[in-house]
Amino acid sequence: MKNIFYFFAIIALLASCQKVIDIDLNEANPTPVIEGNYTAEDSTVRVKLSLTSSYFNSETSNFINDANVNITDDSGLISNIPSIGNGMYELQSYIPNFNTTYTLSVSHDGTTYSAQCDLLDTVSLSEITYEYNPGGFFGSDAGYLVFLNFDDPINISNYYQVVLSLNGVELNALNEIFTQDDIFSDGNTVSRPLFGGDFFQIEDTVGMELRSIDQDIYSYLNEAISIFGSNSASSAAPGNPYSNWNNNALGYFSAYGNSRKEIIIE
Repeated sequence: MKNIFYFFAIIALLASCQKVIDIDLNEANPTPVIEGNYTAEDSTVRVKLSLTSSYFNSETSNFINDANVNITDDSGLISNIPSIGNGMYELQSYIPNFNTTYTLSVSHDGTTYSAQCDLLDTVSLSEITYEYNPGGFFGSDAGYLVFLNFDDPINISNYYQVVLSLNGVELNALNEIFTQDDIFSDGNTVSRPLFGGDFFQIEDTVGMELRSIDQDIYSYLNEAISIFGSNSASSAAPGNPYSNWNNNALGYFSAYGNSRKEIIIE
């Protein structure tokens, strides 16, 4: 009988210690996520629009298909970017004008969001080289590093994004892309070793793309990579990186020229 009394006493004590904690799980205020890319290589503007979802929303589709999306050059000429479905908007044959500031705008649900990006001159890649590495550090197997090689223009502040591909598949996850600036290499030849999650192997076809990006996108990528790294071993939700969009929209708008090279490891 005494044990039963203690049991109910403990239950009552636990109940008295409970506290209601209100957590904002984004139930009422979804935020637009706008991913815009203007690729000078194929003269195409691509925009992906979606809404952040509620923590309790099991639906996988939060696409925005009814927005008004435009791009404007620095002469004030406005071009509409039509919807092609599934939250995607695409404008082809939009001829690039380098060293121009482009403005991307998205109007949806009574609010207009805008972002600007500079389309800068393309910097050409030199031939890719590679070097054998016996491995052993961080548990890595032996394999090959590839080297990013290019000549940085003098007296110009340059920012770069480097994207590798392996056997035709682009390595574009945040932990697989690289950034580069010329703070310590202005006007010099740059040679930097790179590898994906693992070293490359004999007969691998390795592609390399050097994108000339503006400083805002460089900052966005570095912050996103840092946030990804700090949360990759944690279950905590990551923060949001700096965005060049106004009105609290998430995402980015990047306009860039690029140079490509490819090599087969032999």
